[in-house]
Amino acid sequence: MKKLLAAILAGAMLLSLNITAFAATAKTTTVNITNLTGNPVDEDGNPIKYDDSVEPNQTIYFLIPPAAAKQLNDSKITKVSVRKTKNSKLVKSVKLVEKRLTTNSKLVASVPTGTIKENKWEYSLLPLNKRYSYLAVELNDMTGSDEYKVQMDVTFTGKSSKDANYKEFPLIGAPNDKFKFAKGDKLTLSTSFFVANKTESGDDASITVGKKGLTIKPVKNETNEINFENDSDALATLTFKATSNPDKFYAKLSTKWTSDLLAKFKNTDAVIRKFSAATIDSTSRATLALANPFDPDDYDVDRVYIYSVGANNKLTNVTSKFTYNEDDDTFETKTRTLGTWIISDVKIKTTK
Repeated sequence: MKKLLAAILAGAMLLSLNITAFAATAKTTTVNITNLTGNPVDEDGNPIKYDDSVEPNQTIYFLIPPAAAKQLNDSKITKVSVRKTKNSKLVKSVKLVEKRLTTNSKLVASVPTGTIKENKWEYSLLPLNKRYSYLAVELNDMTGSDEYKVQMDVTFTGKSSKDANYKEFPLIGAPNDKFKFAKGDKLTLSTSFFVANKTESGDDASITVGKKGLTIKPVKNETNEINFENDSDALATLTFKATSNPDKFYAKLSTKWTSDLLAKFKNTDAVIRKFSAATIDSTSRATLALANPFDPDDYDVDRVYIYSVGANNKLTNVTSKFTYNEDDDTFETKTRTLGTWIISDVKIKTTK
């Protein structure tokens, strides 16, 4: 019995030593992701500069150099985890992908080589018409004119203890600016960037209906005009004279129905004009002109009805607040806020 206990204790001590040795050799390395990937590119392969804001509702890509991708994008070698530390709601997903971003051979990504020449880090130019591994960060859409900082950590952990065939890959900031995985090793790539809607001067801005909105920066003390257009026509125009210190606002127009509202306007040819909610900082109420969706030769404009949509999709008949402009074939009203309006060829009940 004593010999058996001694053997068990000896085995436990040996296991403890092995665990201690493993813990001592496992390494943790944290660097900025651009030390490995360089600056990200957008969905079309266009570079995103260090100090550029990233537009929401798109995916940005960090190119993982081929030498590093052999380990980082191999589930047998590493596992990946993501920790979003700031403004996480703006990030829809983070995942590893392998794809060709563009067919344009002139678009390239500038990726660190891990070597120094004349006291400067060297970079290689990788043509984006070839297939690479990327860390793809998909962003949610957002409204508003503010800029938000996104921060997150992406950690790769070594899974295999058989590291004899693993080759070092360049990694600025790692010991000797090179890295390779052993079991338990952790490599954390930290990143931060700012997300903001594109800003355009309000003196003559154009917004594509159904696409990304814009942050409008009104020109102070001047008449500003914002056009909301689809592929062929202007669906709405907002005109106002800005104050001496006007606030920016986010502008977007959608023509998509909700199922609830669509049911209320069944058997009609009604159209919806859903603007992002905004307050216009103007010296007097702005003029909103909604293009007449009906052919005036076929429809009597006096029998066109306009409804505003409030909370819980409550409808209010606001036809009397609009006037018809025969020259421009538009219905015009004065307002300080943007919301949702429906233009209908049929009068409907608004109490329900």
